[in-house]
Amino acid sequence: MNSNNLDYVITEYISNDLMQDDNHLFSSKLAILDTIGCIFEASSNEEVIEFASNNNLSLNFKNPFKNLTTNESYENISWYLTVLTRWFDYNDTFLANEWAHPSDNFGAIFSYFYKNNNYKFHDFVNSLTKAYEIQGSLCLGTSLNKLGYDHVFYVKLASGSVFSHLVNNGDIEATRRTVNNILLDGPSLRAYRHFPNVGKRKSWAAADASKRGIELAIISAYEDEIYESVQNENNWGFESSFLDNSKLEFGKELNNWVIQNILFKVLFPAEFHGQSAVEAAIKLSKEFNKNINKVEKINIYTHEPAVRIISNKEVLKNASDRDHSLEYMVAAALLYGELKYEMYEDSFEGFENINNLRKKIFVTEEPKFTKDYYEFSKRHISNSIEIEYIDNSISEKITIENPIGHPSRRHEAVPLLKDKFLRNVKSVFEAEKASNIWDKIINLEKDDDLNIFFNILNEDE
Repeated sequence: MNSNNLDYVITEYISNDLMQDDNHLFSSKLAILDTIGCIFEASSNEEVIEFASNNNLSLNFKNPFKNLTTNESYENISWYLTVLTRWFDYNDTFLANEWAHPSDNFGAIFSYFYKNNNYKFHDFVNSLTKAYEIQGSLCLGTSLNKLGYDHVFYVKLASGSVFSHLVNNGDIEATRRTVNNILLDGPSLRAYRHFPNVGKRKSWAAADASKRGIELAIISAYEDEIYESVQNENNWGFESSFLDNSKLEFGKELNNWVIQNILFKVLFPAEFHGQSAVEAAIKLSKEFNKNINKVEKINIYTHEPAVRIISNKEVLKNASDRDHSLEYMVAAALLYGELKYEMYEDSFEGFENINNLRKKIFVTEEPKFTKDYYEFSKRHISNSIEIEYIDNSISEKITIENPIGHPSRRHEAVPLLKDKFLRNVKSVFEAEKASNIWDKIINLEKDDDLNIFFNILNEDE
């Protein structure tokens, strides 16, 4: 048997302790806080939290964490938290050959530790780190989207395998069975992320994947075949059936790198390939509005993945379509000097203005941006914007090499991430208390009892 198979590599990685330095611990806390903020923000929408609860939770509190009890199943807790994490597309991102949202793993990992006592904060951090690492490293190694499959398959693999190690007390064979049972499940289509089939499934698909990963981890405790050749068996294997015989592989050695290099959506609830374009558009907003009647066209120069996934001038049917439209995002930012989630809704008062302006926007690939996007040492997400006027004059071309949420701008982003957190939890906590919660979590020590973390989340409203 090939020792490079996922079931071997993942099991060996999960079974070993991680080196945990101060930078890793701090980066992990930022990731946790950003996810918690997204959960609070989504829970302030009554329709969303009712959907997330799936009639399985009693919604007695505004604080979404206080609605949980240890009597709930792992699957229900994971579904609930992952729907809330993902709903408004404001959680973290990781871009490579495949695209992902590593915090999609938060709900599954949280569910285990919430229902089991006697752990330290570093135990939770290490398990979350491993799920992030597995998902992100698969994204670096193998593209699913080019074959029409959805990235949440990697959530199922990452969450399911780490959860299996936890719930099955480190049983190596159970973890290997879990990985291979997930491969047997196969990936789902990503059609619901693209015109003409875009819908809210993209906001609950990760929750579905994490829930299924947990289910398979529990099933895989049963002594059965390991299905050890399912990844690369010639006739019926995963790679032959789904990947056209290309390899399912990691793009790097597994360690703790991914959680330290995720991309935060610091300022805008927008698909990440377009974040730097939104920043550039905001810089041009004053000039644009001063000369709005003279605008002939707006040019965006971007990387190939942005052209492929978020550039379109087709009919945008709903908010789920619009927050994945490069033209719509940039049009809103040019017109209003900012971008908020409500701008994607048809009820937004400036909706028609945005919709009309996007038809003047033209997107072109810039090969250098594509090269720098895929280069591991850079991983840039660059965009340039310029305005052409009817008198043939052209504005300054504004280029943003990396958006504010990129690791290269982490120092700049940290205070803004705190501001985002305070905004996200304002429906539950007043500013001073929200700031105290941020500080308490930032100041957690790795050997602190994990119940301290849970008690912080369960503070009274």
